[in-house]
Amino acid sequence: MVYQNATAAPREELTDIIMEGVTDFDEFQGLALLPAKPMQLPTGHVPKIKIATGDLMRATTRNRTPGSNFTRWQSSIDAYSMTLVQTPEEVQLPDEQTLIYDDYVSFEEVYAGEASNRLRRGHELDVEAAIFNTGNFDAVAAAVAYTTANKATMTPVEDILVALRRVKGRGERPNTIHYPGPVWDRVRTSAEMKDFIVGAVNAGAKVTPETLAAALGSNGIKQVLVGDGYVNQSEPNTANSINQIWPNTYVFVGNCQSGDLRSGGVGRTMYWEKEGPLFNISSYRDEPKKSNVIRAQKTTLAAITNDRAGTLITTNYA
Repeated sequence: MVYQNATAAPREELTDIIMEGVTDFDEFQGLALLPAKPMQLPTGHVPKIKIATGDLMRATTRNRTPGSNFTRWQSSIDAYSMTLVQTPEEVQLPDEQTLIYDDYVSFEEVYAGEASNRLRRGHELDVEAAIFNTGNFDAVAAAVAYTTANKATMTPVEDILVALRRVKGRGERPNTIHYPGPVWDRVRTSAEMKDFIVGAVNAGAKVTPETLAAALGSNGIKQVLVGDGYVNQSEPNTANSINQIWPNTYVFVGNCQSGDLRSGGVGRTMYWEKEGPLFNISSYRDEPKKSNVIRAQKTTLAAITNDRAGTLITTNYA
């Protein structure tokens, strides 16, 4: 339900609206880490071939003499199951409120946009819970804690190189680094990071996600992401409690891929395609209440399908 503020009066010359907490989709990195993948049903089962039981990553090295048998290798196939979860919301727009403001702003357009923002922010929380999860990925502490006092001695580049080697040693090819916003703010001003990006050759270069990705390109890195979204986690009609979506606990290093699961990567955002798009916004008329209702829903799962393809660096941020 949308309530009118009795102290606010429309002015003829103001055909606009003021909103706090305007969302910029660049805040959200969830779909870059776990790209969208449609499902025909809200539950699914996918064959999974593991390195150990599938006898993968071997090399053909055994010689054969004429007339002798070929050496055979055997592979077993496991199963991976998924169950999607629906998260729905509605907002009621009474005609009385809509008629007051319809000369100034499209009431439905504003709240449809906010409904979409809320779904995107909920998805970001889902992905954070899956990625920053030591039940899914191993976590190894940074060589030197990422504290303000350690800016001269912390080794964020070395920590990344060690993490890359850790993932490569499992037969995976990491291409992505993900930092929480405040952690990125700190490591980008560290002595080692500035020396690595600028050095003696690139004088005048700035430490940005793009320049770091370019500097690590020969190591396979294609994207450096900074998760800088915030969420209001207070109860309605209480004091705001606005928190980071991505806590300062970890840096993620791993392989993120889109498309078919056989393409690899740590996982996907699975969604029920028959129900509609990933972020599904619709509206309907509630005539007994003289209102239009905007409905927002997603039926999704932030699925980690290959935990070998990622690792975490524990920042010890303070």
